[in-house]
Amino acid sequence: MPDKEFCAISTATELLGQKWTLLIIHYLHAARPRRLRFCELQKKLGGLNPATLSQRLKLLEAEGLVERIEVASLPPVVEYTLTRQGSDLGPVVEGLGSWGGKWLAPKAKAKPKR
Repeated sequence: MPDKEFCAISTATELLGQKWTLLIIHYLHAARPRRLRFCELQKKLGGLNPATLSQRLKLLEAEGLVERIEVASLPPVVEYTLTRQGSDLGPVVEGLGSWGGKWLAPKAKAKPKR
């Protein structure tokens, strides 16, 4: 049985199509050059369950898209930023935002004529 042919779109969608993943990348991209703390990301994501956020961040870190930085302080602080590879998704995220704003934005209801 021959191996399936590599499809970049399919492979990227498997990673980025997981719930919350693109939004995490979006918020980290929007914050640049600042880094975001876990609690800041969680707040931006509407109070996302910490276990889910942690899981997504670990996945993105393992894939080389996000860097986890431990800041020496009391109490210890962890911050997140995009790697160079993750930053390359900036135009993709911005493009999705532009497209969504143009085609998916809620339509203003027309006021009834009196």
